[in-house]
Amino acid sequence: MKRWILIAWVLTLGLAAAAVGTREHLLARGDTVYLRLAPVDPRSLMQGDYMALNFAIADAIRAARQRQDLPAEREQVAVVRRDARGEASLVRLHAGEPLAAGEQLLRFQTVPSRWGGVQVQVSTDAYFFQEGQGARFEKARFGEFRVGAEGQALLVGLRDENLQPL
Repeated sequence: MKRWILIAWVLTLGLAAAAVGTREHLLARGDTVYLRLAPVDPRSLMQGDYMALNFAIADAIRAARQRQDLPAEREQVAVVRRDARGEASLVRLHAGEPLAAGEQLLRFQTVPSRWGGVQVQVSTDAYFFQEGQGARFEKARFGEFRVGAEGQALLVGLRDENLQPL
C-alpha cells in the first residue's frame, strides 16, 4: 500500500514539474504577441479586483468559424500575422496547411459563454490584480502574450494604447 502511495506521489510531482517546465520554456522563448482588448468589466465582488478579458480577435475567429460552418470542437488553432508593432490579426483558421512567411499559430478554445451561446477564448478570460489598482488597469488596451511554435499562448501582462506596460 505504501509503495502505491509513493508511486502516485512521485507521478503527481513529475507531472506538475513537467507542466511548470513547459510554461517556463514558453515564457522564456515564446514570441511576444499583442492582442487588442475588446470592452471588459473590471470588477468582481466575489473574487476581488480583476479584469474580465475579451479580445477583438475572438470576434474575427467567431465570424470565420460561422462562415466555414465548422463543428464546435473545443480546441482549435488560428493563423495570425503580427504587424510592425507586434499586434496580431487573424489570417485564417488553421487546417493543417504549411504556414507562409510571417504567419504563426494561435490556439483558442470555444467555451460556453456566461450569457449563453459559445465564446472564443484565447488563453484566459480574466486578469487578476491587487485590490485598489483598478484605475491603473482601466487603461489596458492590449494583452501581452508569449506564444510558442504550436500556438500555445500565455498571458504575461496588460499594455496601454502605446504598448507600454501597466
